[in-house]
Amino acid sequence: MLKQTLKIVSYLVGSLLVGIVITLLVDSTEDAAVEKRIRGTVEDNIEKAVASFKESAVHPTSHDEENFIIKFVDSVMAGKAVVREHTRDGIPPVDVDAVFLFTLHGKDYTLDVYLQNEYLKSELALLDMPDYIMGIVATIIVFAFTVYFTENKKRTIVMKKQFESKHAELHSALERQEALALVGRMSAALAHELKTPIGTISNLVQALPSRHADEQFIKRFMTLTSEELNRTQQLIDNLLVYGKDIDLLNEEWIPIKSFFAEAVHTGLLLEIPDKYVIHGDRFYLGLLFKNLIRNSHEAAASRVRVNVRIPPEKTALAEIVCEDDGSGFPLTADLEKMTAPFVTSRSRGGGLGLYLSKKIVMAHGGSLTLARMEKGARVTIAFPPNRIRT
Repeated sequence: MLKQTLKIVSYLVGSLLVGIVITLLVDSTEDAAVEKRIRGTVEDNIEKAVASFKESAVHPTSHDEENFIIKFVDSVMAGKAVVREHTRDGIPPVDVDAVFLFTLHGKDYTLDVYLQNEYLKSELALLDMPDYIMGIVATIIVFAFTVYFTENKKRTIVMKKQFESKHAELHSALERQEALALVGRMSAALAHELKTPIGTISNLVQALPSRHADEQFIKRFMTLTSEELNRTQQLIDNLLVYGKDIDLLNEEWIPIKSFFAEAVHTGLLLEIPDKYVIHGDRFYLGLLFKNLIRNSHEAAASRVRVNVRIPPEKTALAEIVCEDDGSGFPLTADLEKMTAPFVTSRSRGGGLGLYLSKKIVMAHGGSLTLARMEKGARVTIAFPPNRIRT
């Protein structure tokens, strides 16, 4: 009992110290803000008065201007500021209790303006009832949090042991449900992806009877319908490939550039070498590069650059490097997990594109890696050297 009481007392003392520190810091911050405001106000009033004198006086001399400033500060700013001849070191005069404010430069004069400490102290925020209340509230909060944290830590240890005992049971149940969960994800991805193209085409079809004579609308109709149908077809292809193993039955030599022919319709500026061909399955390689181009298009890229690197060593891997200037991969995203199924960083997307791309590359004996660029994204596809040649 005594030990518990001493512990609570120590918590209370610590909380009081924290509350005092918080109160002093708040008060100090308020004082700094008030002093800055006072300095700005006084300096602004004097400068405006000088400007007003210059505008209203008839051919004022530098001496007249200096006399006006001295009289203005001594009368209007009495009790707030004092003015003296300029000194190099900026030290306040011994006859006044003041701090340096600013220097006025005239044609034949230089005056230093000082802010009186008595006025400054009278305006600064002192500890008042809200400050005391804040300190008390801070003390209560710290004390309550400390007690809560200590007690909660004890409960956490007990709960952790209980959790570990249940974890093994839940793990086996989770494995049994994983297959059903994947089916649900596929259904959700299909429904999510098909909703947009179906809605777009439906709206266009409904508007077609009333705008069939509008050539611009017809062109728009054909373009959007083609894009959305292609998107739907690609989603179906992705889902079909996801649900089965990839067997390379029809391998042939195919120009790499041919896989990017349809990408011209997306408006992307493509930079692709002409002289390289790749050996593989035309359908699966086409699906691979369609997914990469689609990602660049949805990342608002304007340019895609494709480089092919064939090393002189026969044992080294050949590489196809695709770089775009789009928004790139999010900084918070784990690039290794981006190639997992149903992982996506976009509101539109089933999360299968990069997963299937990696799956297709691996079926061809290669590997796929992702990287961030200063602006855009990089996808590097490494193939065995016998699959790419000029």
